[in-house]
Amino acid sequence: LQVIDLDIPQSTIRFGLPGLLRKDDDFVAATVMNHILGGGSFTSRIWQEVREKRGLAYSVSTGLQPLRRAGILMGGTATKNERAREALDVIRAEFARMASEGPTAEELDKAKRYLVGSYALRFDTSTKIANHLMQMQVDDLGIDYTDRRNSLFEAVTLDDVRRVAKRLLAPGEMLVTVAGRPVGL
Repeated sequence: LQVIDLDIPQSTIRFGLPGLLRKDDDFVAATVMNHILGGGSFTSRIWQEVREKRGLAYSVSTGLQPLRRAGILMGGTATKNERAREALDVIRAEFARMASEGPTAEELDKAKRYLVGSYALRFDTSTKIANHLMQMQVDDLGIDYTDRRNSLFEAVTLDDVRRVAKRLLAPGEMLVTVAGRPVGL
């Protein structure tokens, strides 16, 4: 945990753990797990727990960042200084719950349906098409990736997501940086 003292009314929290390279066999399952945990915006676990149930933040999310030689599972939020510890505790608890229990069958089904169904939105402008084709080339996914992609997501099982959740979320303490004057950290 690193706190950067800034005299501001909110604490900005960024957190991360080691993630996966894009070529890792677990990357698709990790994408599904991330969607359920924090990448699915309004439907994700941390969104529901941090924003909807407790009103701790306007926004909270996670994302996978597959870099050239390393991957990162990272996320962030911002909240009142007085509630920063609570927000971080809730996020940590949801990471631990995902690592120990994995998702429910309903969460898995909803995530897969969203990730498969929304794929076409990556092709609704020429800029998005070009960006997606370029990223496919950078990631060496093959020219047939657009034809194969949805079946890869449809094939993800509950056991796959549970395995990858244990792999990514259980191994150690997340790195956390907070800018502000968080109370209790």
